[in-house]
Amino acid sequence: MNCIHLNFVSDKEGRKFLFPILPQDGLNEKTLNVVITDGDSQRIYPVFQQKAGIYGDYSEYMTRHGCACCSLTTALAAFVEKYVDLKPDGTISEVERKHFPEEVYTENYGKVMARQMPVSLYGISLILQEEGVSCEYIGDFEDKAAEKQMMEHLYKGKPIIIETSRMRRKGKRIVHFFDKKYAGSYHTMILLGVDEEGQVVFTDSATRDWAGEQQRLKRAKLPELISYMFPQKNVGDTHLYFSRKRNTGGYILIR
Repeated sequence: MNCIHLNFVSDKEGRKFLFPILPQDGLNEKTLNVVITDGDSQRIYPVFQQKAGIYGDYSEYMTRHGCACCSLTTALAAFVEKYVDLKPDGTISEVERKHFPEEVYTENYGKVMARQMPVSLYGISLILQEEGVSCEYIGDFEDKAAEKQMMEHLYKGKPIIIETSRMRRKGKRIVHFFDKKYAGSYHTMILLGVDEEGQVVFTDSATRDWAGEQQRLKRAKLPELISYMFPQKNVGDTHLYFSRKRNTGGYILIR
């Protein structure tokens, strides 16, 4: 399977749910096209495996740092018509270069591979906005308020880009420093909606042993995902590439 079809169905309160429940297999592809139908409209989210080795000169970068690029490419392909066939290597070589100052772009990709960084959530939101995609970057957050806002957004059938870390929190306290369920260090993914069992369906460029064949698409309860997310401490930071934990974090609401 390199394509899966999902539909938004509404309950009596107007909340939208993704149907059907994800299959147990067929979701471990190098590229998986997720076709979501909502009434008369349809949107295609191409989900990429960052370690696929199909990105030419950028394959090593994608393997090491490619989660944010994969998520940005997915969002651009789904929401901007001219990017419907965009691939992650094109995002790096063309889109980032188009929107970021040349000195910032060349400084990042001029470093040794281990020191090159992924696009920050701020950088992703900037590119989306400049390409005409309405979105809002929420850096700092409190868990309960974020859960309420994010669920309301997902119930409208609107996606959210998130960043997780290898650490699991309970409130402001770290309860597991090296959990790594959703990130080896830091990881960017897109929440697509809520299914009829109350699980959030999300894209993932990484392959996790615990997920079996459910790789490019996975499911989890939103509070669990939030426990791996982290708020931005240095609110207002404008680094276009990841710099340090305090400068990034949060989530992006795509309108």
